[in-house]
Amino acid sequence: MVRKASYTPSTTAQLPQYSTGVHFVTEPNETRPIVLSSEGPAAEAPVTVMQVLKEIVAGPLKDTPALRQQKDPKESPATAAWKIWSWSEYYADIIKVSKTLIHLGFQSHDCVNIIGFNSPEWHLANMGAIAAGGVAAGIYTTNLPDACKYISAHSNAKVVVVEGVAQLKKFLTIRDSLPSLAALVVYGEAVPDSANEAGKVPVYSWEAFLELGSAVSETDVNARIDGQKPGDLCTLIYTSGTTGPPKAVMLSHDNVTWTQKGTILHSPHLLKEKKHAIVSYLPLSHIAAQSLDIHLPQTLARLGCECLVTFARPDALKGSLKDTLVASRPTLFFGVPRVWEKFAEGMKAVGATIKGTKAKISAWGKRLGAKGYDTAQLDTRRTRSPFGHAIASKLVFSKAKAALGLDRCMQLASGAAPISMTTLEYFGQLNIYIQEVYGMSENTGPHCAGKFDYFIAGTCGIVLPGVETKIDHVAGRDPEGEGEICMRGRHVMLGYMKDPEKTKAVIDAEGYLHSGDVGRVDPATGILKITGRIKELIITAGGENIAPVPIEEAIKKLVPAVSNVMLVGDRQKYNSVLITLMLQDDGEGGFTDKLVRASTTVSDASKTVAEAKNDPKWKEYIEAGIKAYNSGETCVSNAQKVQKFAILDSDFSIPGGELTPTMKLKRDIVCSKYESVISTLYAE
Repeated sequence: MVRKASYTPSTTAQLPQYSTGVHFVTEPNETRPIVLSSEGPAAEAPVTVMQVLKEIVAGPLKDTPALRQQKDPKESPATAAWKIWSWSEYYADIIKVSKTLIHLGFQSHDCVNIIGFNSPEWHLANMGAIAAGGVAAGIYTTNLPDACKYISAHSNAKVVVVEGVAQLKKFLTIRDSLPSLAALVVYGEAVPDSANEAGKVPVYSWEAFLELGSAVSETDVNARIDGQKPGDLCTLIYTSGTTGPPKAVMLSHDNVTWTQKGTILHSPHLLKEKKHAIVSYLPLSHIAAQSLDIHLPQTLARLGCECLVTFARPDALKGSLKDTLVASRPTLFFGVPRVWEKFAEGMKAVGATIKGTKAKISAWGKRLGAKGYDTAQLDTRRTRSPFGHAIASKLVFSKAKAALGLDRCMQLASGAAPISMTTLEYFGQLNIYIQEVYGMSENTGPHCAGKFDYFIAGTCGIVLPGVETKIDHVAGRDPEGEGEICMRGRHVMLGYMKDPEKTKAVIDAEGYLHSGDVGRVDPATGILKITGRIKELIITAGGENIAPVPIEEAIKKLVPAVSNVMLVGDRQKYNSVLITLMLQDDGEGGFTDKLVRASTTVSDASKTVAEAKNDPKWKEYIEAGIKAYNSGETCVSNAQKVQKFAILDSDFSIPGGELTPTMKLKRDIVCSKYESVISTLYAE
């Protein structure tokens, strides 16, 4: 049985004391003062990212493995040969990158963009930019050229590092419109001969890029490193808003280094393991992957624990991830809900083939596992594990964990989007306790997280040591305990780059970051439960943030005979849209079921909603519009594509409850009212 820890909230002395004023900066060359507490984790002396790394290469772990990648990505991870970087070798290559950047005229606070699957080159480009006194900004590999252009132009990218020819082609079409760009760098594939043209931004292979700065002195790099302050910008995370282009979240050195230390203090049992392993597979343009794959290993190594990061194969999310996990046996694993769902689907498929005695043993073990999962939680009256649980662990649970490569895992986490109770309970019965992490890019990733010995399924755990949660009452919500989740501490971002107005809208005069999420904190346990969202963002099962309004407007433009388009897909595997048709007024602010003349032009055969719903011409009309959107410039990534639609029986109206008096759409009301319709769109 898991021994349940107790919860002790931070005292006043352990929390930074903020004064009323401005608590953000929005220019890349600005430094925000760091507010320390008088004692506790928030009193720890600030350090830069490179100071952490230099401590490692000056210490006893300098020659231990830091990174490894398959030499041949086509081989099975079980038998593959690996290229390994020690911490010293990793650091030496970082210095090479920074020297080349300096050679190319890279100045302090300049930016490097990176687009590609997880690799040593991604890490090195990121860290090399930091070592050169600048900043890196990742770009999602699914972004189309226009979306790439926006980020590169907004960040004034000096160098763009791309994986392979496919990503290079995006930038070859836009390089002339990026005046700050000095070089394009390709890793993973050879540079095509046609890529370099006279008068154009040059394109280098990764190897050639590293050689460019060979004449630059390491003293010049060290001067950049020594000149950095913990409050300086070191990372940009581009995140979606409800409307308009993505915002650039500015994270400081202290944001990154202090938050990783807080993560370990939150789960101190991690320090008992002296040889950690992590598999890198989630997009490194996301704060979760950067935290887990780049910065947490450095913090662990600084605290005396070896930590090897293994890069998964590029087809990880298409099926090979499990093979890499089995070969690496990670001690920490973070997955977005869709990853856990895929694991569950695969395990259920295997389970369905088991017959006879093995099937009976498996069912028996799962029953005991379900009782054990209930026992391990705080909100249960059980105090002892069920009889036979230890035997089931040997016969059933250990085999299930080993099959996934998770038999050494000390921390299993899910985040970026809510995970279903069904998934949590499925793994719980196998003694695989997934803890939810709550946070956002704006607070450097984690704010709250479940602990292996202190959790309730379906909640987000307790705050990291040294940070605060405040619940602001939201109109229409429970005034006693539910409201907008606000957070304060050394993990809160510097601000949104070049956007003081939007920054001011989320960081208040007391230094609290307003999340836009709604929830409550149990005063007895300190555990946070998310109950909704103020903002309109849709978060897919894969953890992608999607702003619905631009998508709805794009589709509506392509199918002008419809009245309204509303995107759905929160927590789902794909997006769908709810369609309303143009209907005749009923004279009371509502509608009849009869189509207006403009809508009947799609099909002469349909005069009512019911007829249109069964009319193949209407089906073809809407599908053509969705197809045009999916292949058009407005759809900037696969995560934003729409797969299904449903025509509703009536249009949105004030009497119907879907619209406010000022004609604003009440999304929560629509989702509740048409829950059964939405369910059919996601039925297996």
